[in-house]
Amino acid sequence: MILTRVNATSFSRLLVRLPNWVGDIMMALPAIRSLRATFPEARLIGMARPEHLELARRIDALDEVMPAPPRRSRGRLRAMANTIGELRAKHLDAAVLFAPSFEAALTVRLAGVPIRVGHATDRRAIMLNRAVAVRKVHQSDVFQDVVSELGGEPTDSGGGLQLADVDRRFADDLLGTAVRRSDARPVFLNPASTKTPRAWASDRFRILADRLADRFPETLLLVHDRHPFDCPAGWPTSDSIRTVSGASLIELAGVIERCSLYVGNDSGPIHLAAALGVPTVGIYGPTSPTLTSPRGAIGAVHVSVSAQFECSPCRERFFEECPSQPTPDERPPCLNEVSVEMVVEAAKEVLERNATSHHRQPKAHGL
Repeated sequence: MILTRVNATSFSRLLVRLPNWVGDIMMALPAIRSLRATFPEARLIGMARPEHLELARRIDALDEVMPAPPRRSRGRLRAMANTIGELRAKHLDAAVLFAPSFEAALTVRLAGVPIRVGHATDRRAIMLNRAVAVRKVHQSDVFQDVVSELGGEPTDSGGGLQLADVDRRFADDLLGTAVRRSDARPVFLNPASTKTPRAWASDRFRILADRLADRFPETLLLVHDRHPFDCPAGWPTSDSIRTVSGASLIELAGVIERCSLYVGNDSGPIHLAAALGVPTVGIYGPTSPTLTSPRGAIGAVHVSVSAQFECSPCRERFFEECPSQPTPDERPPCLNEVSVEMVVEAAKEVLERNATSHHRQPKAHGL
């Protein structure tokens, strides 16, 4: 149930409970910017899962960031009680809940936050006094609906992330001697994904890297060597392909920021790349680009590659509900139907567009 909206000048301290996944945090950035524009004098206090605190601290619209209770730990109830006490001490006027969990609503309810707005998910509507229905629209618009309940309007301002020099040191060390020409920015290929059925097969990413290395021999290709990617001994064989491993999320952002193109699965880092203004090519299987493609900085190009199965997006209950059997490497058929050639053509389209644009402009210094 949506209640009467409040006066935008009535808040001075607002809690912003961030989503629980990196990609969702990035898709919530436009709504956070809308919140900032609606309450320019208010103090916005972000709350994020412990593993996402450093990322949350790079969101320039937030004035402060605090940890949410961990999802799983022996002392979770004590941590939750401590969080409730901290929230009470902040004398919050309202809580804006982008996280859809029951715990997110329970925490602010027990903390006595007077206005609690969020989606009516996970049987938590009774703990919200401003419950918003979930529409089947792009996830960024779903988050905007929460802010709109408080009178916020969508904003066209881009960006939202601010990296510091310390965040770029990993990239400086990685790329210091690797780039052959000052105007040849690397391409980042990311086979990683927290959900294997969303991850394009490892052998296809390796073929993709080899094909792009042949087509663009003077461009460095960076391949993220992280689960579920399989990097066999002896690969890569090309001097223009380099694997990247051991980077934190923020260090990864520093590397991606230096690239001319990001190619990867529908996972958190592709949204991170878009937020940093890097052109992206996304590979979609069980998810739909209509609902979850990146909405990053203004002008950041995104090309979606999908086999466009009619059943996509699905509920991703692999493979209980999928009418087809998984591939031997546990991929759904909708993802398996995305060919290497389809992704190569999408990447070439963006890279050649970049090259044309570059020749029309003065050369940039550095990477």
